[in-house]
Amino acid sequence: MGLKQKHLFLRHLGLSNKVVIIDEVHAYDAYMNQYLYQAIEWLGAYHVPIVVLSATLPKVKRNALLQAYAKGKYGTKQLTGPSGWEATQAYPLLSLLDGKQVRQVTQFAEAGPRQDVKVQRLTLEDNDLMAHVLKRLSGGGVAGLIVNTVKRAQALADLVPADEEVLILHSAFLAPDREKQEQRLQAVIGKQGKRPAKLIVIGTQVLEQSLDIDFDVLYTDIAPMDLLLQRAGRLHRHQIKRPQALQTPQLYVMGSQTTGQYGAANEAIYEKYLLLRTDYFLNDTLKLPADISPLVQAVYDEAAPVEIPGIEKALENFNRHRCQEQRKAQAFQIDEPDLDADATILGWLERPQEEVANDDQKASAAVRDIQETLEVILIQQTAKGDVLLDGRPLSQAPDWEIAQQVIRLPAAVTPVYQLDQTIADLEKRTSRHYAAWRESVWLRGALALPLNETLETDLGNWHLSYATTTGLRYIKGEDYG
Repeated sequence: MGLKQKHLFLRHLGLSNKVVIIDEVHAYDAYMNQYLYQAIEWLGAYHVPIVVLSATLPKVKRNALLQAYAKGKYGTKQLTGPSGWEATQAYPLLSLLDGKQVRQVTQFAEAGPRQDVKVQRLTLEDNDLMAHVLKRLSGGGVAGLIVNTVKRAQALADLVPADEEVLILHSAFLAPDREKQEQRLQAVIGKQGKRPAKLIVIGTQVLEQSLDIDFDVLYTDIAPMDLLLQRAGRLHRHQIKRPQALQTPQLYVMGSQTTGQYGAANEAIYEKYLLLRTDYFLNDTLKLPADISPLVQAVYDEAAPVEIPGIEKALENFNRHRCQEQRKAQAFQIDEPDLDADATILGWLERPQEEVANDDQKASAAVRDIQETLEVILIQQTAKGDVLLDGRPLSQAPDWEIAQQVIRLPAAVTPVYQLDQTIADLEKRTSRHYAAWRESVWLRGALALPLNETLETDLGNWHLSYATTTGLRYIKGEDYG
């Protein structure tokens, strides 16, 4: 809604006279927050009611969400409310914007059981880590491993012995394959799931939200406190019978053994400043849900200083990066709504920034920032003709089903400085093999990435391969050769 793209007015029109529900709002970073606040401001201008959900929301962000809606609806961020409403750490908490007044509800019936989660930091190489997992499951049970990168998830999955059952879930799956993996997860470790005697589940951040699943024991890479608590929420989530050795909820945190040294991959994904504060406030026991709000607010409250070596430099880098992300988000962002009395809808969707290429692929990549980039449709080319990756002939598949065979390429494969070149390469392949897509309402503008009979191809300097069990893999071309 906040992204400059073709037919944007129709997208806005489609949200009028609706109620909009936004879930897992804590997961948005500084970059995506700019689009979120802009969208909420526009929804306020349209007088569209919205419900925002999160179990681990920092108070600064909670207040910014309320102010963004008020600015769109009333033209002001000035709100009134009960004493201390801006700083409350109550949990659970319901904040309502009633006119320009904030009302808060803090008294609720008991939402669920309370539990103490034991926290232990691990210092293990991947082979030893897998041995640790297998030992914990010697009497049966379900272990979850949530790591911060797809490559690490795939590497750990490769270490699982062939006679052990493993299920992998991350963002580098085709949309239909990822949906199947999610359905399988819900079927075996969901609320009504038929739990196996033993199972290892390995995944990335997609496991920490929107899935009602339950682990007997959980391993996780270090992450900011709100996300760490989201992951911990998948541990002993349901009231079920568990193996004797896993009666006590146990959370193993990897990558936080030495303060200030969290590994290049973890620090590339999450700000070191947040990791330092998370590491500082993370105790050996989590009392849930009582600890959720105090821990989240402590990590994100910059006004509360802590004595951690290197924290000043990390905060400086954090603030600089946040400003850069906020500026970068404006490249494809629409303007704010004009609430002047004599204003018309004409020009509401124009951007005040300098014009950039109106390219939907670039815009979609831009809104994802560094996490994910270009979206492509995978097709397998065989001696008998082109097929979808599930084996169905391409010629027999309706366009809308072909359009579902999408995956987002990793940022490493499509860096910003090569984005134009990559798009041109993919457009050339699409035009050569699937020129008819230009006439399809479902496929017009889509980019194809044809794979050979072994589901492999080269793109730029990278060799790509795909498997329905582990997803998309990529290695440098010279390393592959």
